Amino acid sequence: MMENGFSKIHPVPSFLYFIGSIVASMIFNHPIYLYTLFIISILLNWSLDGGKVLNKGIKGYLFIAVVITVLNPLFSRRGATILFYIMDQPVTLESIVYGVQLAISLLTILFLFTAYHLVITPDKFLYIFGSVLPKTAFIMTIILRFIPLLKRRLVEIISLQKIHGSFQQKDKKRIKMKQGMETLHTLVTWSLEEALETASSMRARGYGVGKRSSAIHYKMGKKDALIMGVLFVVGLFVLISGLLGIGRYEVYPQIQKVELTTFMIFHFLCFFICSLIPLFLIAKERIEWFIIKFKM
Repeated sequence: MMENGFSKIHPVPSFLYFIGSIVASMIFNHPIYLYTLFIISILLNWSLDGGKVLNKGIKGYLFIAVVITVLNPLFSRRGATILFYIMDQPVTLESIVYGVQLAISLLTILFLFTAYHLVITPDKFLYIFGSVLPKTAFIMTIILRFIPLLKRRLVEIISLQKIHGSFQQKDKKRIKMKQGMETLHTLVTWSLEEALETASSMRARGYGVGKRSSAIHYKMGKKDALIMGVLFVVGLFVLISGLLGIGRYEVYPQIQKVELTTFMIFHFLCFFICSLIPLFLIAKERIEWFIIKFKM
């Protein structure tokens, strides 16, 4: 993935943005806040890599969202507006709306995590927490790369086994189960062997003996400090106000009317400014690059 205006900034403000956005998606359930952040999360993924990584998991994400939307009104009996009955059980408008809100909130978090992995690389994560929490940062980095690594290795093992005649459609279920256990055994053995080699190599190089240094040094410039200041001051105001009830939307027992006060409008503008920072930086760089090419 090519670097852009957002991924080029210092890792600390980038990390603060994603943490704040994920917390905001869990705090704010007002339709204006919720759908704004949802749309921004989609645009951010599209701006970073054209949505390539997001497209790989979008079917699974949407399936989870549909399941939540459908199951909530079936299991929740809360709500004053009964629409119809299923097996003598009421399905209310409030439970459907709440299910949609919950699904959108979950999708937003998943989309933000997808964008997070495109911007905050393992090197950046280690740079942020390596000097403060070296062991914890290292373990978190290993965990974050472990699942995709196992997935890639599993594909390699299965591909090799298919070449040797395994996993054929004509095979019986008992044979397929045996082949699956052999695949799992190979995957675990391969991973453990590499883990031991990595641990031995790290010990030989003196990892953990002294204070950890980073091969890559990120300098905090004026632009980075300004972004960090906006995220910290304005973002903190937005989140604290949200914890005090601003941006909340009551669905039960009856759907609340959408009302906008002067303070709420001001609060939403602060929320919108913080949420829009990555898209602004990416758009700004592309406009500058377009102007440079136009003048050439």
